[in-house]
Amino acid sequence: MKLANLRDVRRSWLYHGDEPSNEAESMLGNVVFKSWKRCLQSGLEAYQKSVPDNILSGHILQSRIDQRNDLITLAKPTMNYLHALMSGCGGVVLLSDHQGVIVHSVGDAEFINKADRVLLKTGASWLEKHRGTNAIGTALIEGKAVAINGSEHYLENNGFLSCAAAPIYQPDGRISGVLDISTDKNAYHPHTIGLIKATVHSLEKQLFHAHDDEYRVTLRVHPNAEGLGSIAEGLVGLNEEGLIIGCDRAALSYLGIASIDIGSVKIQQIIDITLDQVFDYAKLGQQAHSLRTHTDRSLFSSFQISSHYRHFNQATVTESEPLQTQVTSEVTPTENLVEFGRLRELSKLAIEKTLIKTNGNISLAAKMLGISRNTLYRYLRND
Repeated sequence: MKLANLRDVRRSWLYHGDEPSNEAESMLGNVVFKSWKRCLQSGLEAYQKSVPDNILSGHILQSRIDQRNDLITLAKPTMNYLHALMSGCGGVVLLSDHQGVIVHSVGDAEFINKADRVLLKTGASWLEKHRGTNAIGTALIEGKAVAINGSEHYLENNGFLSCAAAPIYQPDGRISGVLDISTDKNAYHPHTIGLIKATVHSLEKQLFHAHDDEYRVTLRVHPNAEGLGSIAEGLVGLNEEGLIIGCDRAALSYLGIASIDIGSVKIQQIIDITLDQVFDYAKLGQQAHSLRTHTDRSLFSSFQISSHYRHFNQATVTESEPLQTQVTSEVTPTENLVEFGRLRELSKLAIEKTLIKTNGNISLAAKMLGISRNTLYRYLRND
């Protein structure tokens, strides 16, 4: 859009209140148009002189930062790398939490001074209702990557910015935070949003693997066999019943499901496979298998038993052999021996982590581990 035309639309609609024509709506783009409309309906003034004072500090801000410490720790190296790529362009890389509050930033000192004037800094809320149309707040509402450049920002004070942001999704489908690159509008580059998408995609894969101890089986999917193992593959985490308990956005797209399905749909409901086949394939390791979804889409997949469920390594086996002997000696003829096959696949660390996650709830921990409560009791009694 030409800058002069955008300024005309801004003044006509946001200042004088004249509804935009279809042509003007088309010029704005659907994302910006909808956002401006929301801002107007909320009563936010586009030409306000003062900067809205929605900023957290002290122990309240520290609490926000602590709540997202895992994400911050994960994102810091990547944010530093992005900042290095931007060296000389001037700008800042920002990480917000799921409610639009900036919890970490890294940037050029000269640009940070300009950004501070509009509270583009740690502790500030950049929800649309506080800052109008902006990359962080609008990405949270849209649930996808967005770029907001110059006068596309709803608040006139933010018009010097060019911003691109994307929400970071956890494996359970919830938004964990938002990654943003903000520069001066004169440094705008259309590839920035692509860089943000690729970076967030990488972070989401790291978040998925951070939950490896929760999965019984990890499933990798891609429409092409050569895509398995690449950055474009989709990742799915399954429990012992085949329930999808973790999934990245690539896998959601390939499988044709939505975030709301995570935790409620089993893999055998999505692809033409039985639960027994899932575990049989997982025992074969990283072999590629051609499968079809129930919508008749062809996919290539590989299955892998989670590292926390594999057989003990030699040191752990040696240490645990007396325990296994004691447990096995208490088995009655009618007891299901499959339980002990599963128990031998579990590492001590996996069992301890599961008990911590369930706050010592034996029944829930046993269910998550795929063994009976009695088997877990015997394990703990003999440990």
